Amino acid sequence: MSASRCSLSLLFLGANTPWVYALAESLATCGQQVTAIATFDSRNFRRLRPSWPGREQPARLQREFWVFPPGYVGTLARVFGPFLRSRLARALARLDMAVRSEASAWVIAPYPWFVEALRGVPDGRLIYYNLDDYVLYKPTRAATILRQESELVRRAALTLCLSQEQVQSLRARYPKRAHCIQHFPLGVVDDLLNLDTARPPKGPVVGYIGNLIDRVDWRLVQEVAGRLPDVEFHFIGAMNGYGSGGTSMSWERERAAALALPNVRNIGPVAQDEVGRYYWNFAVNWMPYATGHAFNKASCPTKIMDGLASGRPLLSTDVPECRLYPEWISIVRSAEEAATQIRKMLAAAPSARAREISRRQVEFVRERHTWTRRAELLESWLPQIV
Repeated sequence: MSASRCSLSLLFLGANTPWVYALAESLATCGQQVTAIATFDSRNFRRLRPSWPGREQPARLQREFWVFPPGYVGTLARVFGPFLRSRLARALARLDMAVRSEASAWVIAPYPWFVEALRGVPDGRLIYYNLDDYVLYKPTRAATILRQESELVRRAALTLCLSQEQVQSLRARYPKRAHCIQHFPLGVVDDLLNLDTARPPKGPVVGYIGNLIDRVDWRLVQEVAGRLPDVEFHFIGAMNGYGSGGTSMSWERERAAALALPNVRNIGPVAQDEVGRYYWNFAVNWMPYATGHAFNKASCPTKIMDGLASGRPLLSTDVPECRLYPEWISIVRSAEEAATQIRKMLAAAPSARAREISRRQVEFVRERHTWTRRAELLESWLPQIV
C-alpha cells in the first residue's frame, strides 16, 4: 500500500457473488484489512457447495462461510437477528484487533434483508452496496424489501449502486440522502484483460456469455442470425437463472427457435477461468438484451466491462447502463441495424485502425475499470465521510 493511502478495515457481510468478493479481494490486495463473509441457509449451502475463487488469497483477506437454518433473514429474521448481531460484533472485534486500530471497521452489506443483523453497526460505519432492484427478486415481498432498503439507505454513510438507473431511482425516493448515493459500476478482474489484441479472433463469430434466460431478446437473436447465415453465433451459459421481469410469455419457445438455427451454437456453461478465452476469440461480443425487461433496465451487466476488456467490438441493445460508454459500445435498436453493424465490425476487423481501437479499448478498461481501480476509488471516498 502506498504511503498516501489511509489504512482501513472493512467487513463484507454477504460476499456471495463474484463481484462483491472481487471488491473485497481488491481492497485487501491494495493493503487494507478485509473480512469477507458469505452467508447461506443450510439447504442452499448443501445444494451449491460453494467455494472461494481459485485465485491466490491476499494475505490481508480473511474469508468465512456462515451457514444458518432456512429463513434466517426471512420469516425467522427477528429470531435470528440477535444471534447474527452477536456474531457480527465478534467478527468486527477480530478485525479491529487485526489492524490494532481504535476506529471501528466499515461494514459493507449488499442486501436489504440484513437489516436485523446490522442494527448494532454505527450508522457512520455502514455502507449499502446496491446490486439490483431487489423488489424484482420477490415481488410478493415488495413492501418488506422496500421497508428494509429504506432503513439501510437512511442509515448508511454511503450507498453504492452498480447501475446509474438505481442511483437515479434511490435519489428520487430518498432526496435527503441523495448526496450519499453514488454510482459504483462493476469492475473487471485482471485475468479478463486481453493484452494481445493483435492476435486475430477465430473466424466470423459473434458471441454472448451469460445465462440463457428471458433477459435475452430471443426473437431479435433469431432475426439477426437469420439475416447473417454466413456468421456463427455462439451462446455460452446455463439455461437457468432468474426468469422474471420480462415482457414475453413465449420466450422459451423463442429461445428454442433461435438456438435451433444452423448458424447458432449453444455451447453451454464453461468454467470461470475459461471465460476470458471465449471473449477474446469472438470477433464481436454482443448483448442482445430485451430492452423491456425490468432487470435489464436496472442492471449493470457484467458483460459490459468483461466484453470491453476483450478488446473486441461490443454490440448491445439499448440497455440504460450501456449508454454511459458511447465511444466503446455500439447500441442498436432493430434486427436490421444489428445485422448491419455486425457486418461492418467483421469487415473492419483486419484493419490497422480497428487494431488501434482495440488496443485503446483495453487500455481504457485497465486504466479506469478494473477492480483495483474500484478499490482505490472507495479508499479515496471513505476518509472524506468519517
